[in-house]
This record gives sequence, C-alpha cells and structure tokens, in this order.
Amino acid sequence: MERTRRSSPVSPPLEYAKEGTEDFSVLRRLLLAPEQVQLDRLRQRLDTFVVGPEEVSNVLPDAIRLRAQQDNRLLASMVPITQEALALSIKQSPQLISDSIAPILGSAIRKALSRAMREMLQSLNQTLEYSMSWQGLQWRWEAWKTGRPFVEVVLLHTLRFRVEQLFLIHKKTGLLLNHVMAEGISSQGEAAISGMLTAIQDFVRDSFQQSQDEGLESLRIGDLTVWIEQGSSAILATVIRGTPPVKLRDVLQNTLDSLHAQYSDSLKNFQGDTAVFLETRPFLEDCLQAQFVKKQKGLPVAFLVLCALLLALLGWWAYHASLHHQQWTEFLKRIGAEPGIVVTSIQEEEGRRVLHGWRDPLAVDPERLLEEVGYSSNAVGFHLEPFIALTPEMVHKRAIQVLQPPESVEVSIEGNRIVLMGESSHRWISRVDQSAMAIPGVSEISMERLIDTDVKQFETLRNALEQQAIFFLEGQGRLPDRELVKTQQVKHILQELDKEAVKLGRELSIDVMGYSSPVGSQSINLLLSEMRAKKVLDILSEPPYQVLKLAAMGKGVDPDGTSVAGEEKGYARSRRVSFKVVEAKTIHPPREAGVRKGP
Repeated sequence: MERTRRSSPVSPPLEYAKEGTEDFSVLRRLLLAPEQVQLDRLRQRLDTFVVGPEEVSNVLPDAIRLRAQQDNRLLASMVPITQEALALSIKQSPQLISDSIAPILGSAIRKALSRAMREMLQSLNQTLEYSMSWQGLQWRWEAWKTGRPFVEVVLLHTLRFRVEQLFLIHKKTGLLLNHVMAEGISSQGEAAISGMLTAIQDFVRDSFQQSQDEGLESLRIGDLTVWIEQGSSAILATVIRGTPPVKLRDVLQNTLDSLHAQYSDSLKNFQGDTAVFLETRPFLEDCLQAQFVKKQKGLPVAFLVLCALLLALLGWWAYHASLHHQQWTEFLKRIGAEPGIVVTSIQEEEGRRVLHGWRDPLAVDPERLLEEVGYSSNAVGFHLEPFIALTPEMVHKRAIQVLQPPESVEVSIEGNRIVLMGESSHRWISRVDQSAMAIPGVSEISMERLIDTDVKQFETLRNALEQQAIFFLEGQGRLPDRELVKTQQVKHILQELDKEAVKLGRELSIDVMGYSSPVGSQSINLLLSEMRAKKVLDILSEPPYQVLKLAAMGKGVDPDGTSVAGEEKGYARSRRVSFKVVEAKTIHPPREAGVRKGP
C-alpha cells in the first residue's frame, strides 16, 4: 500500500480542476463573445450566399452602361429578348402599342394619303383631257393593242419633264450639304437657293403654326416645279422643268431614305463640315431623270371610227340578245308557276313562238305576263283551250267571284270545303247556301265561324227593350213627366227592332205589361195595371210598325214587388210597365250557321 502511494504522481483534487475549466470558459466568453457572434454570422452568410434582387438593382444600371461602352455583344444578346418582349406586349396590349406609335405614324400617313390623292387627281385630269379627242382614240387603240391601261398610255405620251437640279439640305441648320445639276444648266448660287428654301419653309411653319415635321411639298415658278421631300434630318429639294411623272416622287423619297440610312450618324452629329456628304453625289445624280415625247404613227382616224361603230353595234346586239333571253326565261318561269294555266308545248309558227295548252277563264291573261316582263307580244302567240282548274288557288278565285263576300268576311279553301269567317248581313248569308254548292270542286261549306250581324243586332235590341221599365205614381194611371222621356227611348228601340225583324223575316208581338203595388184591393190593382199598360200602348202605337204587333195587358200586383209593410217607398218599382218580345212566326226561316254539304 505504501509503495503504491509513492509511485503515483501527485494531482490536484477533482473539484478544483472543474472549477478552473468553468472559470476559463466564462472568461473567454466575456472577452471574445462579440467577435464570435460576428464570425458565426459571416460563416452562415458564406454558407448560404445568394445574390438578392436589391443587390442586383443597385449595380445593374451602371453595369449595363459600362458593358455597352466596351462593345456590342450586350446589345446583340438583348435583341432576341427585346423582340420577344415586344411581340408579347403587342399580342397582350395592342391598343397600348397603337396609342404609342399613333403620334409618330399619324403625320406620315396623312401626308402619304394627301400626296396619293393629289397624284390620282393629276392623272385623272390628264386622262379626261385626252379621252374624247382624236388623239385619245389613237391612244385607246394603242392601249388595247399593248395590253396596258389607257391611263398609262396617256401619261406616256403627255409627260415632258427634266430634273435640272437637286439640293440636299440639312434640316436643322438649313445648310447645303450637296448639290447636283443636269448638263447645260448654269450654276446660280446654290447656297443662296438653299437658304431661300429654308427661309420659305420657316415662314410657312410660323405663319400657319405647323410643326417641324410639316412643311412645303411643292413650289411652282413658271414652268419650273420644285418638289420638296421631307426627312427626319435632311431635305431633298428637286427643281423640275415641265410636268413630272407621279413615280418620280417615289424615286426622290427612296433616295432620301437611303441617304438617311447610310449617313444617319453624320446627319445627327453635323457641325458644319460638308466634306463627308460629297459621297452622296451618285445618289443624287441617279435622280437627274428626263423624259421626252417620241412621235409614233397611229392608225387612220376613219379606221378607228369604223372599228368603234362596229364595236358599238356588236355591243348593242349582244345587250339586246341577252335582255331578250332573260325576258323569255322569266316569262316561262312566271307562266309555269301561274295557277290555272297548263302549257303542253311551244312551237315555232310563222316566225312566232306559239304556246299550246289549257287555261282556266279565271286565270291571269298571258298577255299581261308578257307585258310585265317586257317581252314583245308580237313575237308570241297563244293557243290555250278553256278548262276548269280545281287547284285551291282557282277554287278560291271562283268562290270569290260567285259569293262576292263583303270585306268583313274571309274566304279560305280547305280541301273541298269552303270556310267562311267574320261578320256579314243576314241577306248575304241567306244566299250563300244557294250559290256555294254550285262552285266546281266544292262539296261542303263551313259557316261555324261566321256571325250574322242582323241576328246579333236583333238580340241586342230585344235585350235592351226587355230591360226597359216605365214607373207610375201610387194610385194613378197618368205618366209623370220624367217618365215621358223614357217612352221616347222605348219607341226608338221598337222602330229599330221592327227594321231588324223585317230583315230577318220575322213577325213579332210585343207584350206591354202593367203592374201595381200590393196596396189596395186586388180588383182595383188589376184595373189600375190595365190602365197603365194601355196608357203606354197609346203612346208607343204611333207611327205604325211593319211587323211589330203591340198588345197591352194588366198583370195586377207585381209578384216580385216589395211586400214589407210600412215601407211605401219599397213599392215604387212595382208600379210600372215592362215589355216582352214574343216571336209570332218566321216569314223566311233563317238557316243556322254550321256545315252545309252538297246533294
């Protein structure tokens, strides 16, 4: 045991070792904690490094500018993306793109349309000037012979022009960039002319308040014409002698466009040095065009006149032949569709076309069809035998002719039956039965939907009369003054009823019935009711009636009168005279509406 203790090294107690380690850790945290936190954050940022939109947005504009200054590789790489973005934008928002470019293209489009209209009018005026002359006839023959438009031939013979000078002028400064002249033209101070044109342009813009893009397009001085083509950075002024052709403007504008495309940077950065524009001379010399008239021998005028007459005669014959054929075709179509006409054959007889067949007497006249289509009746004859057509159209025509219905009656054909609808008088309805069955192709007649207006009026008057009542005072047979007015109304109804009865062939009996109240004895009431009925009958009997017969009768006490004792006012409606229509006999019994069948 002792040897063991001697050989073991001496070590501090365990508790003291632990305490020392903890103190060192605490001391290290106190001294290095902030730096440690920063190191941990840097390590985390490096481990998860991502460039965000904010960092890129801060450096992107400067990066693009610096890269574009080095070479065009960045621009070349952005072209496809820009094209796709522009195409997508146009597809999604075409109106936005249209609104954006409208201010730029609007002026150019207006100028192009204006120029086209002027050039068209110029060509039209020249064409009309020569169209009716002998020279114009020769040129028309040439146009037909060569296959070219007549307008082009006129321009070819009438245009005489020569481009004498061209001035290329810087638009912003008004300085002359280059100048060319045709052979034989002497120089007259091209710099002064350039300045003059610029001054005129500025004067016009200031006077009429035009924009920089607008300006003069042409000037005319005697037989010299100055055409001015406007460009974005340069102006091309052309001095022309004579009448220039329409296409010359396109040549000048194309030349100016080519100069802008090739010398774009020089025009934009122009500082007064015109040496670089000496190379534009070939472009300008190409515009020094000239055109001269060459006499050509034409055909004799007499030959042309003869050809024109022959063509006119040929055209007249072709027109009338075509019109004649169209009229004949239309006539055959019309007569074939017309009911009541049957064409069996068409033959040529003595230079005329003769139609054979049958025709119903009620069918349309074929001569009328010829007149409607405009075909000559002298060239057509008809041999049509009469017959009775049983088609619905012809049966309907025959029914209208036989029955002669009033406007208020509609006649229709359903198979072999005539159907009448509407309203008519009793007299017309009475004779329909006798005449309808005589129509060929008709075996039945239906009048179920036909209203007899006389019967309707008769029933209306009958109801109006039976609703009338004339009242008397208690215990009296004399009419009060106010009831005398009613008797006139009743008399008017009786007169109208008498007229309707005559129309219907009826004899009528009108019962004039008198009534009294239950007050008093039965015998007195009966006598009083008879007295009242006769009093009214005497008033209504004049003037006499044709078929009406009036009879007075006393009915005594009104069975429907009020019987409440002590209420005298309740008996007022019982002391009256009323009327009843009784049909004695029918002179001509009317037929009832319905279906009639033939024998």
